[in-house]
Amino acid sequence: MDTAMENYSSGSDEEVKEGETTVNEREIYQAALQDLKQPKTEKDLPHGVLTVPLMRHQKIALEWMRKKEKRSRNCRGGILADDQGLGKTISTISLVLLHKLKLQSKQKKRKGRKSGGTLIVCPASVVKQWAREVKEKVSDEHKLSVLIYHGSNRTKDPIELAKYDVVVTTYAIVTNEVPQNPLLGLFDTFSKKRDRASFEGSNLQPPAGALGRVRWLRVVLDEAHTIKNHRTLVAKACFSLRAKRRWCLTGTPIQNKVDDLYSYFRFLRYHPYAMCLSFRQRIKVPISKNSLRGYKKLQAVLRGIMLRRTKGTLLDGQPIIILPPKQVNLSKVDFSVVEWSFYRKLEMYSRLQYQEYADEGTLHEHMAHLLVMLLRLRQACNHPQLVNGYSHSDAIEEIPDVGHESDREYLTILLNLLKSSFSICNVCNDPPKDPVVTLCGHVFCYECVSENINGDHKTCPALNCSTELKHDNVFTESAIRSCINDYDDPKDKKVLFSLQGEFISSKIKAVIEILQSLPKQGSDPDSPPIKTIVFSQWTGMLDLVEQSFVKNRIKFRRLDGSMSLLTRDIAVKEFNNDPDVEVMLMSLKAGNLGLNMIAACHVILLDLWWNPTTEDQAIDRAHRIGQTRTVTVTRIAIKNTVEERILTLQERKRKIVASALGEKHGKSSAIQLTLEDLEYLFFGE
Repeated sequence: MDTAMENYSSGSDEEVKEGETTVNEREIYQAALQDLKQPKTEKDLPHGVLTVPLMRHQKIALEWMRKKEKRSRNCRGGILADDQGLGKTISTISLVLLHKLKLQSKQKKRKGRKSGGTLIVCPASVVKQWAREVKEKVSDEHKLSVLIYHGSNRTKDPIELAKYDVVVTTYAIVTNEVPQNPLLGLFDTFSKKRDRASFEGSNLQPPAGALGRVRWLRVVLDEAHTIKNHRTLVAKACFSLRAKRRWCLTGTPIQNKVDDLYSYFRFLRYHPYAMCLSFRQRIKVPISKNSLRGYKKLQAVLRGIMLRRTKGTLLDGQPIIILPPKQVNLSKVDFSVVEWSFYRKLEMYSRLQYQEYADEGTLHEHMAHLLVMLLRLRQACNHPQLVNGYSHSDAIEEIPDVGHESDREYLTILLNLLKSSFSICNVCNDPPKDPVVTLCGHVFCYECVSENINGDHKTCPALNCSTELKHDNVFTESAIRSCINDYDDPKDKKVLFSLQGEFISSKIKAVIEILQSLPKQGSDPDSPPIKTIVFSQWTGMLDLVEQSFVKNRIKFRRLDGSMSLLTRDIAVKEFNNDPDVEVMLMSLKAGNLGLNMIAACHVILLDLWWNPTTEDQAIDRAHRIGQTRTVTVTRIAIKNTVEERILTLQERKRKIVASALGEKHGKSSAIQLTLEDLEYLFFGE
């Protein structure tokens, strides 16, 4: 019988004796001393195993990963943190093949027992792409068996899952099928191994789905920053997965702050730093006391577990990869008279409200409302309709007519909850993109909750809530507002009326002008067609752009979080392969992770985000291995608005975590807004 509790004990926050911790740190520093320089030892697969040859930096990654799985005492695995587009996927596939070839040489085969192969956990938008990469990059003679574990008809049998070399699934399904083990909380109370042992034989393991009942050879978290907040359900579910070897793949190992690393360390069982108290004492406290020494120590700790190369990393004096140039242009656009009038009124109200909270000394208490006001200013830069809820096409389901005043009051409560809770999604614990609220009063990103709406469980994923979810009890703000009908400001009716109907915002006009200025084909008659990706973080904005594309006869496809895996995959294939499809409309959250879109050589960013890394990831959909043309990026911002201040804030944020990674120009960035940031964004001072 499998030792079902094995992962719980090693993943806990149990305290460790000082002597044990010191020995562990001494080993880590010895390993760091051996890895002061970038590793250069290579490992390749036999000729004919892959359909494409590994590049030199990918061979180095394969050897590094092989060694980490074989000889590391602190944990078996690590963090492959190469830049987006450097081939983390092919390096991981090669690692799986290397192990399979070794087993075949020893004539070992897995039999029908609950011992699985490699589990890939990734965002829903790249599930199909992972499966496609595994199938296309491996030769027919060495094919890996692949299963996409997704949808209502997926198997419930763990033995069936264990038959496959590779199983690909989503973070949402892991959250549903691998419940948090209650022992993870209890371990904070116990300090001695004998105390722990008394629990390991107990029957406290909660019921789990098929994923949670397989002991995997290897678990790989793609876009691992998904679990950066260790308190979220998705992070706790990943901690509880049972595996011998564990990997985190991410091009942005730190997004918010140094605390993000704790979640990786805990998943990887990287002791002693996998324990909350130890992480705080041995990582965070030294940084707070002496930032230079503290960050140097953190770099040493990371060297033992993380391999990171950027596109500018040199190998024997040469860049590890030579890509075509990337030209980033900032296009500053003027508002129309009507838009400027609307924006100024909104900005004046926001400043007055901010000042009122500041005078009362209640800025912290009203942080959620401040973020909502900031959101409205940013949305007004795109299109005033986004602010006032006139666009209903992004609603999951329109709310039925309300016949009683009590129902109307409850809708008002839900609306206020959606606004006041804007800064937190109950699943990912981030500011929600495409925010929705459930009838039971919980706020989510649409993509985070869509698995529960469309899957088998159909229950609210919020902690300690089991309310049934249906399409007709999950609402967007615009859907709620359409039933309340009390949000119009009479003083602004004349302005608002002019913004309805055929009104096209300045940003949308700018996008149309850019697209119409592009040639249909490159200068060479045999060159591929010119294609463009247009990103926005709001599906309501995508709706408005889509209307203009239709009127201007621009052929496009669309990808956002509300689409099924099948429709997403079809949209990506048609964009990549159909020469008549000129544009891909893409939501920032659904499209900034993992997708390969090298058919495009132009990228347009319709709106700015606090974290420039998010924008970098979006751009890297096109600027990556396989791209043969110069990639032109256009960032559109409105003059004399909050967007100009966001540009300044982005540059400040880019530098915050460079010290942690030991990079001259840190690509990661803190996205968490401080009160000082908010004052600057509202007042520009």
